[in-house]
Amino acid sequence: MRSLKSTERLKKKSYEQYKRHPRTIVDGNELLLFYGTTMSCCGSNIKQVFELCKDPTCRVCRLIQSGFNTSYNKKNGIQLNLDSGELSENKTVITKGKNVKRAVIVCRTIAGGVVTMDDIEHEEVYDSVGTGPYSKSEYLILQNPSAVLPCFIVALS
Repeated sequence: MRSLKSTERLKKKSYEQYKRHPRTIVDGNELLLFYGTTMSCCGSNIKQVFELCKDPTCRVCRLIQSGFNTSYNKKNGIQLNLDSGELSENKTVITKGKNVKRAVIVCRTIAGGVVTMDDIEHEEVYDSVGTGPYSKSEYLILQNPSAVLPCFIVALS
C-alpha cells in the first residue's frame, strides 16, 4: 500500500516535469535494485523462513521490520546497487558472530527523478541521487523509505 501511494505521488509530481523525466510519468521510474547487508537468522538447518526473527543484530529482519526507516537511512539515505554482482563479490562482513551471513535484499524501488552527485546543487526537485551519469550509475541513494519494497532475500555463503 505504501508503495502504491508513493508511486501515485511521484507520477503526479513527474507530470509537471514530463519533458525532463518522461519515464516517471508511467511508473515512477520503478527499478529492481539490490541492498547489501547481513543476517543472523540463517541457521544451517533452516530451509525457509516465514517470519522475522527477534535477534537485534539481524540486519535483514530489522530493516524489513522498520520498512528501511532507520536512523542511519534517515541521515544518509538508502543506498541501493543497480547490480547484485558487486554485492556478492564483496567479502567484507559487517557484523561478526556465529551464523552471520552476508545477504542481499532484492527490492522494487520507485527511483523517481534521478540526479547525479554533480547536479544535486543545481536541481530543485529530485527523488534519488546516482553516483555517475544515470545510465552508468553503480548505485542510487533514495531518501524516502516508502519508495523501497523488499521482495526477496538472498543469503550468500
